[in-house]
Amino acid sequence: MRSKSLWLLLTWFLAAATCLLILKYTDVWSRFDMHLIGAWLRNLGLIGGLLYILAYTLRPLVLFPATPLTLFGGFVFGAFWGTIYDVIGAGAGALLSFYLTRKWGRNSFQRILRNKKLQTFEDKAEKHGFMVVLYMRLMPFFPFDGVSYGAGLSKIRFWDYTWATLIGIIPGAVVYNVFGASLQEIGSVNFYWAAALYVVFALLPLVLRRYSKRQRFNKK
Repeated sequence: MRSKSLWLLLTWFLAAATCLLILKYTDVWSRFDMHLIGAWLRNLGLIGGLLYILAYTLRPLVLFPATPLTLFGGFVFGAFWGTIYDVIGAGAGALLSFYLTRKWGRNSFQRILRNKKLQTFEDKAEKHGFMVVLYMRLMPFFPFDGVSYGAGLSKIRFWDYTWATLIGIIPGAVVYNVFGASLQEIGSVNFYWAAALYVVFALLPLVLRRYSKRQRFNKK
């Protein structure tokens, strides 16, 4: 029964990936008018925000990239409300991803990968789960959904994962929504400030990684 659940989960991911590839290599995307959709959502007021949150919550199930949807939120709702909606939707989607893999894939995954090194990593993840997840949420080079699904397969505790996720996604949400909002006024001072903030946030992990390597080298 557990193996069946794992296969159902893998089949779902495969179907979602296939749909994305079909959309990418056809002209479907060109038929979407983002300005028209954005205006429609803004005119709906709070309901538009709730629809955006719902779309963001369900986004991991179809493997749609998080960054474009986050930028779109800032573009449509502005930096402040875009960030609020993004944190709620991204947090809910991350919890949904974690729940699905923890419920359907965890036990089967453990039976497949019985390995001493894996078990050692699992024990460390369980002990330091909050810091592990927080670090991966703060660093933009870690795939958002990969962290969510991977945490569900690990021994990381639910509340460690939840609090680390909710705290860790806030900086990125602010940066992406500020940049998304600035797309309404391309060429303005606000746009260039937002673009600079976006670049700094993207480069920060590289700087931290180089600093960490230098520190380890100096200790030797």
